[in-house]
Amino acid sequence: MMGRPNFVVFGFWERVDDEIYNQNRTKKDVAKQCGFDRKILSTYSNLSLPYLARLCNTLHVSADYLLFGKK
Repeated sequence: MMGRPNFVVFGFWERVDDEIYNQNRTKKDVAKQCGFDRKILSTYSNLSLPYLARLCNTLHVSADYLLFGKK
């Protein structure tokens, strides 16, 4: 039985960390506003689409930016 593919877009978590830092916020604060556990932002695991949407909304950035680096 095959599990779900485990992949992360190159640079995704670096852009997330940069945005959080540039906005003078903490991962704990961002995760709380998104409605998920801080561990999601600290373990650099894959995000579900609803979590990605919440993260983009909270950080006021597009998914294209976080996923591909396109502003």
